[in-house]
Amino acid sequence: MGVSVTRPRTRVLAVSDEVQLQRLLRSILEPNGCRVVAAAKSRATAPSGDAPDIVILDLDRLDAQLVSQAKRAFAGAEVIAVCNAYSEVDCVAVLEMGVDYLARPFRAQDLLARVRAAEIRHLAAEGFQRHYRFGPLAIDLIDGAAACDGRGLSLSRSELLILAALARQAGGVAAFRDILAGLGRPDSRRNRQALHAFVHALRGKIEPDPQRPALIVNEARVGYRLAAEPGGFPRVAADAPRRRSG
Repeated sequence: MGVSVTRPRTRVLAVSDEVQLQRLLRSILEPNGCRVVAAAKSRATAPSGDAPDIVILDLDRLDAQLVSQAKRAFAGAEVIAVCNAYSEVDCVAVLEMGVDYLARPFRAQDLLARVRAAEIRHLAAEGFQRHYRFGPLAIDLIDGAAACDGRGLSLSRSELLILAALARQAGGVAAFRDILAGLGRPDSRRNRQALHAFVHALRGKIEPDPQRPALIVNEARVGYRLAAEPGGFPRVAADAPRRRSG
């Protein structure tokens, strides 16, 4: 599924009375960028101040009315219904609500695909921008992937986090302290030195001439910025999600 490098782990609320299913969901989703909280159907609430991004609703039989209730109860979250049985009428009704469903037993790959699709819909609804392009450099902030001149780059998580922090500034300067915060490190002299080392390694992977960097530009004593070319401007890939109106 890939792990977003620009936001906290996807919050999944698993609403089920079956402990075995709750454990199965955790075992599949948590290694793939999700934080799973389980709740019994009678107490289907998320921890205070921690609204879920995705709700997985366990149903014996797919029921459009119950799905609709979950949509209202968790407004703003994507809902995926997991069921043992279903009818064509309820399938159509649920899909028209914008809810996905998955019949049990299911394969891990099928669950991951639906959760990934739900995550992308959720982020798009929040106005989250997924794709960026800076000259030859293309960045996908949801997959946590980057390519240069169409060639996939093998980057460490720290390098991806740095690229994400720079991309989100859309050509502006990302301050050292903000980049370090994205790495989960406090702003200190030692950590700034580590950041410079990360950027040096990153330049070696994406710059035509790492000794004369044109993509990752240093702003003395302030931070770094991404430029399409010297004096150039970044552009957003055409398929980047846009904020929905209303």
